[in-house]
Amino acid sequence: MADKKIVLKNVEVSWAKLLEAGLKYKSETEYEFSVSVKANVQLRDLMKSFKLNKQFKSKDSTFDGEEFISLTLDTRTKSGWVRHGEVFDEFGDPTKDLIGNGSKMNLFVSIGQSSYGNIIKLGHLEDMHMASKEMMFHFGQVMELVPFEAPSAVIKKEKEINESVEAMTEDEMEIPFG
Repeated sequence: MADKKIVLKNVEVSWAKLLEAGLKYKSETEYEFSVSVKANVQLRDLMKSFKLNKQFKSKDSTFDGEEFISLTLDTRTKSGWVRHGEVFDEFGDPTKDLIGNGSKMNLFVSIGQSSYGNIIKLGHLEDMHMASKEMMFHFGQVMELVPFEAPSAVIKKEKEINESVEAMTEDEMEIPFG
């Protein structure tokens, strides 16, 4: 069976690394594109009807403990091909806006076969360049963007402003000479 392209409509996403790949879990050299997708009726039906070899997870920090799946795509294949991806805004134009937790997307996935059964894969393959061994994937369309805000370990505190500031002219200042 050839991969079947499917669009998961209006799904809530978290931990989206679709514009820039992140390090794979427990790796210091391999990168992947990834996104977590909150379980909904459409996703549950898809997993059941295709008998997908994927389990729902739940963690307190992702979707407030609700069930989800994580989808990934390695940036390199075992045969040396390099993968790139693209995300579109609600109007269908390419976007570089980072996708924050809680954003809603039309997420592009493919269903394929493996030696482990049917699998769900991130992205739709759109183009292949044989000479450069590069593949271009479309990952999805952001329908409601929640802006990404990077966490910071620095806690900023507002400074108190003293309204009564005294100023002196140069003539009033005593400058000692050595």
